[in-house]
Amino acid sequence: MTETRYRIKNFPVPAALLTDTHGTDPEPLLESLRRHAPALIALAGDFVPGLKPRPDVRVEQSRNVTALLAGCAGLAPTFVSLGNHEAYLSREDLDTVRAAGVTLLENGYVARDIGGAQVVVGGLSSGYYTAYQRYGATERTVKSPDPDTGWLEGFAAQEGYHILLTHHPEYIRLVPPSVELALSGHAHGGQWRFYDLRTKAWRGVYAPDQGLFPKLTGGVVDGRQIISRGLGNTTHLPRIHNDTEIIYIESC
Repeated sequence: MTETRYRIKNFPVPAALLTDTHGTDPEPLLESLRRHAPALIALAGDFVPGLKPRPDVRVEQSRNVTALLAGCAGLAPTFVSLGNHEAYLSREDLDTVRAAGVTLLENGYVARDIGGAQVVVGGLSSGYYTAYQRYGATERTVKSPDPDTGWLEGFAAQEGYHILLTHHPEYIRLVPPSVELALSGHAHGGQWRFYDLRTKAWRGVYAPDQGLFPKLTGGVVDGRQIISRGLGNTTHLPRIHNDTEIIYIESC
């Protein structure tokens, strides 16, 4: 696991970004967080391991998930948004997430004073989650269903520094330009990464919802989006030139 550090102009408080943990062992992540002591922790989706609905398996039965959520909440204010792997979570599952002490942002936002800074944190749920909750299992098969963006203008109008947790990096096109920073994952770094001699940058080979040679797989994009390569793996394919990462964000 790589600890990646980014500096963003006027970023209000030291923060950590975790994505795509997929029920991985939480202890290395928590040990890193203890050492860096961020004032804010963002968990931008895909914290559960499974994808298909399994009524016999609930969040509280995944000890790694509950331990990570509670461990983060014990270290700093922790904000959680919903990715595509959370599409099937029940209301009871979501109550379990909240009971861990985190702030669950389900297409909504909160304003908080953190370290003397006014921060407005929003969570744009995956379109897969929204579609399943509205229409049921058949809608989960639709390719790249649209998220619920009706609340974003109200979020962007709030006073303070805006941080939007949006699991899907491609949703950046839907984010109002006044939102200072979006935090994303989902692409797993493109699974296999190669160095593009033409652009002099590392690129991913494939990402869900973006396809082959995707543009949004990691790093800082246009100074207003940070994309994590994630902390887990959900396929049998190895990650090549693509270490998992936990991201730390500071002001510059």
